[in-house]
Amino acid sequence: MASESSATAEGVEAREYPHDFDAITPLSTAWVKWDVKGGGDRTHEPNINTNYNLEGNPNIQGVEIKATVDVKLICWSGSPGNGTPNITIEGPTNGKHKIDPRRLGGYRVEIR
Repeated sequence: MASESSATAEGVEAREYPHDFDAITPLSTAWVKWDVKGGGDRTHEPNINTNYNLEGNPNIQGVEIKATVDVKLICWSGSPGNGTPNITIEGPTNGKHKIDPRRLGGYRVEIR
């Protein structure tokens, strides 16, 4: 009872994937290092277009952004997405980008 193995289920035809994989830009491409005044630096790997809260409203004096595409880091003093942003930094930064120390509550990374 030899039977041939088939990659498709009986009665179901295989379909070609209609999209170009080479044209797809990955969405989780950012890496952010927060330089906290007084120590306690932290790193995050945020998803693009997702709001994040910064634990404890740290006093940020610099930031480093690594990404495979051009991005912008949008920061708020309070909850992310609520009101006018406190600061926007374009990335990747190619090293630490110093800013005047300020307390930040949340952020979002977007493709620019």
